[in-house]
Amino acid sequence: MTAVHVEGLVTAGFEPVADAFADNFRQRGDTAASCVVYASGTPVVDIWAGRTDEGVWTPDLRTVVFSVSKGVTTICLLMAAERGLLELDAPVERYWPEFAVNGKHATTVRMLLAHRAGLMAPEADLSVDDLSTWDPVAAALARQTPAWEPGTAYGYHALTLGWLAGEVLRRATGRRPAQWLREHIAEPLGLAMTYGTDPAAGDFRTLQDPLPDTDLAAAQSMAAALADPLVQRSTSLGGALDPANLIAEVNSPCLLSCEIPAGNLVTNARSLAKLYAATVSEVDGIRLLGPEAVRDARVERSSGPPFAGPDEGNRWGTGFQLSSTRRRMAGPGSFGHDGFGGCLAFAHPESEIAFAYQTARPGGLGDNRAEALCEALRICL
Repeated sequence: MTAVHVEGLVTAGFEPVADAFADNFRQRGDTAASCVVYASGTPVVDIWAGRTDEGVWTPDLRTVVFSVSKGVTTICLLMAAERGLLELDAPVERYWPEFAVNGKHATTVRMLLAHRAGLMAPEADLSVDDLSTWDPVAAALARQTPAWEPGTAYGYHALTLGWLAGEVLRRATGRRPAQWLREHIAEPLGLAMTYGTDPAAGDFRTLQDPLPDTDLAAAQSMAAALADPLVQRSTSLGGALDPANLIAEVNSPCLLSCEIPAGNLVTNARSLAKLYAATVSEVDGIRLLGPEAVRDARVERSSGPPFAGPDEGNRWGTGFQLSSTRRRMAGPGSFGHDGFGGCLAFAHPESEIAFAYQTARPGGLGDNRAEALCEALRICL
């Protein structure tokens, strides 16, 4: 059995979370990770352990957290909506006139966030330079014809969601997600959280080689899904990325220099948990979202078999993953987002609980480290 030394804070009553965290190292292959839980605006668990090739792991170290980014981008748009700067059920063309072509006139902002816009993959071939410039990706998506009539089906917009939602935010507020995040969230709350980063930053750590798949059936299903050309283009962004080499891609200086609001948030568990805590309670005198905005965002908008890609049992609200058989989180009412490789962040309004798990070693298909922590958390509530 692997020896592990867990450091940090564990408030009485939350010991099962620390036990599950240690078991992630002993039994589930974790090598460097952090887990933070807030209750009613106060941290009750703040633990870390392990090391990477670059040295001992500490709680302030940041990594790419993949699609956990989408939940943070959603919070940016919901804040703008609460301030009257945009309306979720308004047509996208109100803010982005060039978007209203090729059958997209009736597409709403909420459809973008709920993966119902039919724009899960770019038709145009794109490059990393296009990603870093921003405008070429947004313009390509605005020009194209959706893969299905918007609103009639859903499909996971793995990376395009960032440019779609982000361009609406920019047109409506004058701020792209990186600017909104910095000015209205990270600086007020003191969070270490950016889209992309300087790879030489002292608090940045590259992701380690992933753990192997443990669910062979899921691996076969995923391989079949990735053979679909639409899914291939969704994950490659029209050839700009290599999905088969994703860990190396996101660690690269080229990708870290980009703003990818659906996929390259660089942060730590402390910042994620504090962020989500501020959506359901007051933290340091700050609350990011009101109860009505949270209630509306938790209404299920998409579920069941998607238009393309595997049916993983996800349920979607407005921009957030909701509690499901795959991601139970703290139980019904939870909202948040996970990321490729196992990271997870969410909140549960009824208990005023916020949770974040960050790992430097991504998991394969069948990885259950985050769910083991959530199961332990549910015991504590």
